[in-house]
Amino acid sequence: MDNMTLLIDPETRDLVLDENGSFKKIYGTDTVVQNVRHVLLTWKAEFFADETHGTDYERIMGRNQNDIDENEIKEIIREAIFQEPAVSWIETLDVSYSEREITVQFTAALSNGEKIGLEVTA
Repeated sequence: MDNMTLLIDPETRDLVLDENGSFKKIYGTDTVVQNVRHVLLTWKAEFFADETHGTDYERIMGRNQNDIDENEIKEIIREAIFQEPAVSWIETLDVSYSEREITVQFTAALSNGEKIGLEVTA
């Protein structure tokens, strides 16, 4: 089946094993959701093997909120979400943030016509 990956527990970020001790796999839309969650939880350039992967939180976090344009923040988040090639359109996007934390809620349409929704706090 296309678009398969290993399941990573969203809370612990550990690989998940099945009852036989094998790695659990996910497919299709579940893979897309997991990939988007991880791109939003990863700071850009955090992963040494791919410094383009992740969200450019350097431009958001730790700055005075009066110095940050909300449209710029949403564009940074959109750029991160679109790192997943299966996402074709972001329908809704809400962002709330402080100097230490950002919460992103969005719904999106995938290239196969399915819809996803996700909330991530980084």
